[in-house]
Amino acid sequence: MYYVEKSRVLKAIREYFYRTDAIEVFTNILREYPNLDSNIVPIELSYNNREGSKRGFLHTSPEYEMKMIISQLKKDIFQITKVFRDYEDTRKHKIEFTMLEWYRIGFDLNDMMDDTQNILIESAVSLYKKPVITYSGKRYDLRESMRITVSEAFYRFTSVYPDRYEDMMNFLKEKENIQNELDYEELFFRIYAFYVEPFLGSEKLTFIYNYPPRFSALSKIENNVGQRFEAYINGLELVNGYYELNEPDKVKKILEAERERKKIETGKDYPVDEEFIEKTKDLPDCSGASLGIDRLFMVLLNKSNINDI
Repeated sequence: MYYVEKSRVLKAIREYFYRTDAIEVFTNILREYPNLDSNIVPIELSYNNREGSKRGFLHTSPEYEMKMIISQLKKDIFQITKVFRDYEDTRKHKIEFTMLEWYRIGFDLNDMMDDTQNILIESAVSLYKKPVITYSGKRYDLRESMRITVSEAFYRFTSVYPDRYEDMMNFLKEKENIQNELDYEELFFRIYAFYVEPFLGSEKLTFIYNYPPRFSALSKIENNVGQRFEAYINGLELVNGYYELNEPDKVKKILEAERERKKIETGKDYPVDEEFIEKTKDLPDCSGASLGIDRLFMVLLNKSNINDI
């Protein structure tokens, strides 16, 4: 199971953060409140304490608690932890997997993309003594990267722009012989998942950034685009990064909307963490990112199935 290789990579990641003055933190895996991202299903459980039976959730990421920590600490932080997401069981997904999450004060998206690239370089060097890997039959020098907006990526691979509904609909009808109109969100993700994402990072490490506002989660919106990025190698998403939103009223509006969406889709009414929302007013100007460690091992060890590592 590559115990030695995994140990070297995790050691290199920790040492990188220590050298760059970040503090390692630890948060609870069992939480009272779930992450409300409508695309993620938390694992719910019940447990008993001295107050009686309680409802709890295994965290899908340490985002909420880490943001509350950095709101108080006002220093760069990182964490390597196990996370859990129900139904995610494919060659690229695991229900239980390992995540690196980190936050940098004063970093914008470009800074965070640089930071991400440094982490990938350090990880490769820890195994191969050079920042070069072979994955899926292709050679990647991790010192080389491409940065492309969502709009540019859509046009490059489909010849349509993601803000042109009719063009997108016509494209999909030609590709899949679809007769019915789709709502914008389903249309966007269908094209992205099948006609854009597989080609991201085909030649070099690729960062895709500037998302439509409705797909921007808890990132800031500037110039009508969401300040977030994803990093890819050969179509495999490794990292999600955000220029973090620190306005409680906007955070609350987003989370309430996600809560309602989850209720409609699953029939479950998940609780909202009001303390987290309130603490975002103290969140410093910062960016945060999460990296799937298991997927990183897939790339570093040249494996096509996440269960092989």
